[in-house]
Amino acid sequence: MAVMKCNQCDRPAIYRVGDADVPLCLDCWNKFQSANYMQFLINAASANQALDDMDFISGFHTSGGRIPVAELARAIVKGPVHNSFNINNSSVGVINTGDLARIQAVVDFTKTTDIETLGEGIRNLTQAVVDAKDIAAQDKRAIIELIEAFGEQAVRTKKPSAMALLKAIEARAKGIASIYGAAETLIKIAHSIFGV
Repeated sequence: MAVMKCNQCDRPAIYRVGDADVPLCLDCWNKFQSANYMQFLINAASANQALDDMDFISGFHTSGGRIPVAELARAIVKGPVHNSFNINNSSVGVINTGDLARIQAVVDFTKTTDIETLGEGIRNLTQAVVDAKDIAAQDKRAIIELIEAFGEQAVRTKKPSAMALLKAIEARAKGIASIYGAAETLIKIAHSIFGV
């Protein structure tokens, strides 16, 4: 059986991206993800600026809704997230390091705030998923993506969407012994913070 080559270099492809399912190796896929993430940061900064402009024009200041662009950018500039999360050999290439960088940014953002315990719960659940040996690769990726989305909504104080994502995390964690305890802890922390 022939190994599919990366569309951009001679290395073997392990990912497919876009509507055309373009094959990419880990390195080229990482570059592709980095470019997408940089575009996200530019769009997020523009959205924040639009909110600031509306606050200035209206004379009312809305406290929520800003995306923590600086913290997210710092997480990317620091380089690989392997120093923040212990990545075992079986998870290399399975877990998207861009997702881990965004989760780390959320954790960093919560430090020395009144929701620091939430950040710690997110970090612990993420590490449990990374370490889990009883979860298929695609399920690991899906759970990590849910954790990332939950964290970003939680720090933006978008309670309804954060709680909906938390329910999805709980549903995924049920029956998986290696992560269920960490998921339950995060759920309890979130309920105490959001008051639901």
